[in-house]
Amino acid sequence: MAEPDVWKKCVSQYKSEVTTRDFEQFIRPLRAINTGERLILEAQNEYVTKQVHQRHLQRICELVAQHCDPGHTILEVQVKTSDQVEPLPVSVKQSTEKRSVLKREYTFARFVEGSSNQYSKQVAQEVAKKPASKINPLLIYGSTGLGKTHLMQSIGHYILGRNNQANVCYMNAQTFVTEMVLALTRDNASKRVRRFTKQFHQADVLLVDDIHLFATKEKCQEEFFHVFNNLIDKENVQIALTSDRYPHEIEGLDTRLRSRFVMGFCTEVKLPDLETRAAILVQVAREQGIKLEPDVALFIATHVKSNVRELIGVLNKVIFDAEYHSYPTITIERIKENLKDLFAVHRRRITIEKIQTTVVEYFHIRLSDILGSSRLQSFVRPRHIAMALAHELTSLPLQAIARHFNRDHTTVMSGIERIRKLRKSDMRVEEDYTSILRKLVN
Repeated sequence: MAEPDVWKKCVSQYKSEVTTRDFEQFIRPLRAINTGERLILEAQNEYVTKQVHQRHLQRICELVAQHCDPGHTILEVQVKTSDQVEPLPVSVKQSTEKRSVLKREYTFARFVEGSSNQYSKQVAQEVAKKPASKINPLLIYGSTGLGKTHLMQSIGHYILGRNNQANVCYMNAQTFVTEMVLALTRDNASKRVRRFTKQFHQADVLLVDDIHLFATKEKCQEEFFHVFNNLIDKENVQIALTSDRYPHEIEGLDTRLRSRFVMGFCTEVKLPDLETRAAILVQVAREQGIKLEPDVALFIATHVKSNVRELIGVLNKVIFDAEYHSYPTITIERIKENLKDLFAVHRRRITIEKIQTTVVEYFHIRLSDILGSSRLQSFVRPRHIAMALAHELTSLPLQAIARHFNRDHTTVMSGIERIRKLRKSDMRVEEDYTSILRKLVN
């Protein structure tokens, strides 16, 4: 991927990770220049240069490493003012090899807890308090943007807080793949691979994001298998991983890795409920010095149900709009006007027809089986799951949902309630429901 595409992708992703003020003041104005293996980011003055270098450059280097194409590899990122003689360099390779490249805000204290993630947070805290003990490795899985990375990096922060000499090594699987490709396409490939993987063998804590990205990449899987085996056999090394799916659902993942990823403890982070989504919005707004009324937070949370990352992105847009137009308060009426197009997209994204199609494909039945009158349990259960998903993922009233299933609204209410209870008492129903949910929102 040639520049400027790589920088555009970095900016697009980083926008959702920083405050609106930081993005507009420090990131958006940067001018990217590609000089082969070097990416130069020009800032308008020395103050911006120093702020970007001190607060943002490590993360920018990670994103560049993730998004650059092996055919257009960027090995170094520099930030400087237009007339600056001495640039401030940070190597992408150095950044990814540094023993602790953790986001400061990813701590347990800043993780908003709800019914969807409470258990996973407790497990992660147990790992942080007693690393390399009962839970090793820890695998946190779930859909995109639900806080898996936040929980995993919180473990690293907690351990470093108790022992600042701990060698906490964090990396995204995509970065691992990119570095492996670079090593394998150059002279002395074997030596370069050993040099790259050496950093992991020296870790006290290994944190790897998005292990599903190893799928189909045989050489990367082989090398990571050796890294994993080397560390798991040591008494005092903790491993924590994240994935968007349970390992056995990842096609193209080596059987040996699957078995090792699940040998410790797996916990799923699920979609946050309405109240948790609203609480996240209130907290994030508070951290930006903005007071967001509960009814306004609930209104946004009602319309944005996909994931936390998108939820925060919508909030940043709302805050920016209020600041740009100098509105004293953020109101529901203003949000309706400002986000009407976005809300329309959300309504179109997940339809009842899509839910029905996904459900029948998952259970290998026909659409007529859940729309018909059959009382066979093999049809009734999928029918009720489809109704419950429609209630959770769309804003349609029960009467409208009922029409799509050729039922009345009381039947739909009964089906939704039945699934709610079964999800608590029957693990198979919970697994079916969450698996279909992930297919719909990913």
